[in-house]
Amino acid sequence: MKPESQNLKYALCVGIVCVGLTSLTACALATPTPMPPTPTLTITPTPLPTATPIPLPNVTPTPSPTDTPVPVADAALSRGPYLQSVTTDTIIVAWETDWPSLGEVVYGETAAYGLSAVDPAVSMRHALTLTGLASYTVYHYRVESGGRPLGEDATFRTAAGPDQTAFDFVVFGDTRTNHHIHQDVVDRIVALDPDFVVHTGDLVEIGWNIVQWETFFRIERELLAHVPFFPALGNHEDDSLLYFDLFYLPINERWYPFDYGHTRFICLQVDDYGDYSPGSEQYAWLKEALAANTQPWLFVFFHFPAYSSLDEEPYEVEARETLTPLFEQYGVSIVFNGDHHSYQRSVANGVTYIVTAGGGAPLYEITQPDEYLVTYKNDYHATYVTIDGDTLTSVVVTREGEEFDRFTLTLP
Repeated sequence: MKPESQNLKYALCVGIVCVGLTSLTACALATPTPMPPTPTLTITPTPLPTATPIPLPNVTPTPSPTDTPVPVADAALSRGPYLQSVTTDTIIVAWETDWPSLGEVVYGETAAYGLSAVDPAVSMRHALTLTGLASYTVYHYRVESGGRPLGEDATFRTAAGPDQTAFDFVVFGDTRTNHHIHQDVVDRIVALDPDFVVHTGDLVEIGWNIVQWETFFRIERELLAHVPFFPALGNHEDDSLLYFDLFYLPINERWYPFDYGHTRFICLQVDDYGDYSPGSEQYAWLKEALAANTQPWLFVFFHFPAYSSLDEEPYEVEARETLTPLFEQYGVSIVFNGDHHSYQRSVANGVTYIVTAGGGAPLYEITQPDEYLVTYKNDYHATYVTIDGDTLTSVVVTREGEEFDRFTLTLP
């Protein structure tokens, strides 16, 4: 496993000379030089009725002293805005401009806004935490600089509280190549209009290549401006510091929980870099998180699958032997995975395992069907899940909108 480095947020590209970037400068260096982290600022707006928050830690980096750049009056958006770490009463709005600028988010329950959160730093990178929001409520928002709009009006919905038991979400993964297919899949997800999105890893082909991240955010722009996004690390992210620089996720950003309605989600780092062996920090955290769960629905997502009907790899055996006993012991409903570029649904010892890895990477043909496999399809797709109380319905659709797998689960 590479050294822990999630709190260092800077841009780096190894072995590639990247020229003319609009947001980060990448150089071919053997040893990266850390740059100061960009703070996630918590701004308290005009008070609104307060909903009961989900216990979700926020990562707020501590800024280092720097010279204050002079803001550029005509700075323009170069990335975002995109939505991170939504809870019942908070959300992070992140964006980047092509030149140092002032940052502000105006927002409210109508397009008249009425509330404002301001970043006092002059910077190319901004990430503001809006607080005091009402649960499962649609808000309008717009990012600005010095009172000048940088983008159009957009909307987001805050997370559902435990009493809101009807909502939906999408899970997909492996978007690293075939950008036109990635775009088709994202367009399909936008049409489904879920409350939030989970990504099972391999967002890009080379995690240290900032140009590829620019492509990812360009393709996902409309989706991420409207829908909160929860990714997992894949092996193609290469444990890159760029990943931790670009996303604003709970706790250490490698493994984390979040609640939505009466569900608990747990993200793990199972990607060739994260240590999840018995006795490791991640394993101990996972066991404690599973044991402490009180939500009726419990989901886990990570990259390498524990069950798959492709050629069995050592990591698949390791995940199955190490993690699945915990999933069975603590009543996990579904485990979502990526890596094996296809759709697979398996059921083993009462737990449903879904490989949903059809976001754009080259498809893999089935090679070794196992006894747990229920259905399989070699096609690009997204998995659309709706929950209504005690009933879950999962529908898998191709990028053209064709449905090819549907199943339901009911809480005991």
